[in-house]
Amino acid sequence: MPTLLHSLQKHDLGHLQIIADGWDLALSAPDARQARKRLAGHMSGSPARLRELIGDLGPEEQSALAALAGHGGQLTWHNFTQNHGEVRQMGANRRDREQPHLHPVSAAERLWYLGVIGRDFLNSPDGLVEFAYIPEDLLAILPDFLTAAPPSTPLSRPAASTETVYSYPITDQILNHSATLLAALRLGHPEWADRQIDDLTGPRPLDISFLKSLLAAASLLDEQSKPFSEPVRAFLEAPRGEALAQLAAAWLESDTHDDLALIPHMSVEGEQPRQFRTMRQAALSILRTLPPGQWWSLPALIATVKRQRPDFLRPGGDFDSWYIKDLRSDQYLRGLDHWDEVEGEYLNYIVTGPLHWLGFLELAAPHRDSPVQVFRFSPWLDALLSGQTPSLPWKEDQEVRLDSHGLLLVPRLAPRSVRYLLARFCEWGPLKRDYYTYSITPSSLARAVQDGLPVRHLTGLLQRYGAKPLPPNTLKAIQRWEEHRSQITFKHTVVLKVNHPELLEVLLNSPAKRFLGAPLGPTTISMQPGALNKVREILVGMGYLSDLDDDLA
Repeated sequence: MPTLLHSLQKHDLGHLQIIADGWDLALSAPDARQARKRLAGHMSGSPARLRELIGDLGPEEQSALAALAGHGGQLTWHNFTQNHGEVRQMGANRRDREQPHLHPVSAAERLWYLGVIGRDFLNSPDGLVEFAYIPEDLLAILPDFLTAAPPSTPLSRPAASTETVYSYPITDQILNHSATLLAALRLGHPEWADRQIDDLTGPRPLDISFLKSLLAAASLLDEQSKPFSEPVRAFLEAPRGEALAQLAAAWLESDTHDDLALIPHMSVEGEQPRQFRTMRQAALSILRTLPPGQWWSLPALIATVKRQRPDFLRPGGDFDSWYIKDLRSDQYLRGLDHWDEVEGEYLNYIVTGPLHWLGFLELAAPHRDSPVQVFRFSPWLDALLSGQTPSLPWKEDQEVRLDSHGLLLVPRLAPRSVRYLLARFCEWGPLKRDYYTYSITPSSLARAVQDGLPVRHLTGLLQRYGAKPLPPNTLKAIQRWEEHRSQITFKHTVVLKVNHPELLEVLLNSPAKRFLGAPLGPTTISMQPGALNKVREILVGMGYLSDLDDDLA
């Protein structure tokens, strides 16, 4: 913290005289340099006068000093002036003419002309940031009634019972969704994950962009979003509690995962000096001020933070340098006027999205279809914040079901590593209640073989993890494919039908012959794909008109 002498360095002799008058000190010095030294010595050596001076201040000025003292003697200049008023900037001539020390416009300005606060750029985790501070030699002699910790007022209010009617309990479904996305990325079809990711993670649907970024932060994906084989295997084989702790730690500590840019209707443009981990930790520090064990109002929290700590994401108080566009309105969200759409939305997203998806918070709403209004800390919170394994009630011990038509039903609590492998052998179907659905087809088997997976691996998985008895016809069909590859293929084709066999003979001796396939009977013949219009043109040229079946019209 800067000293009193340092804080007086920027003041001219006239400003120093104003401070001295406020302290009832006779200031006699040949120049400003000597005046600063004498004034600093008088002020720091007069604890009784300081106590008396502060005792004569109004409650607003005392509250402003207590706020600084309660934060170790310093707050960002923006935060301090936002809550305790502005300090007008003016040159010496205007100052001497208007005498702001006699007519201060705020508590902050009153303290400024008493010299008990300074203003400077100081080091912080975000680099140099402008702070308001109490000089350290004055901070050391502040009266006890200022340095005593004030009774803490929560940043939110307890929720009413009507706000908690419909609750969203914590789940670990993000682990199942991670296995789904990892398999889809391994197959090179990330869009397939849409079929099997539902909304069981909470009121805000889990966004695949978020999940992909999180898996990358957990070192499970390379720069091309391809899964790393060994880390993915270890993640999928880990007990569910360990796997959830791994994802939570990755989210908490990542310097690359950008929550703000992942809000669905936000577009963050350009290279901007945002510290993603610091922003996340700032939001968490706000939430952690609330006592556990009860529901808290989310709208009340956001409103209080806007009033008391508006710059929690931007310690420098610069609300104009980020280029953020609201995709719904196509409007750039710059300036403090858009706090609700940026900082407020960030808090809302963190609470109703990542912190719930990862098991930190439980949520509730007045009704099922109404927005989330309240939250509370989950039983897993302390373990997840400390990097420990939470105690989860679920085990991956459910069996895979294979039917006689080649359909696989994989329950949610089947081993994730097994489903990850089975998904690579199959065509993907939709999620049905509590089952992931897959179909075994020649094309899916061929894709797996091309990817280096032997078909016998599939039968081994089915025999080990499938519900008994397994349908023998399906296993035999898989074995036959492995031995002979596909024996039967269904194809779409266009069939040309004539009224008399003689007309078919005419066509086979015409220019249309090169577009025709094998005869299917005395009056029918197949056609090459895409040749329909060409054959019809040749027929007209030969003097024949033709009709199209309803399916081709």
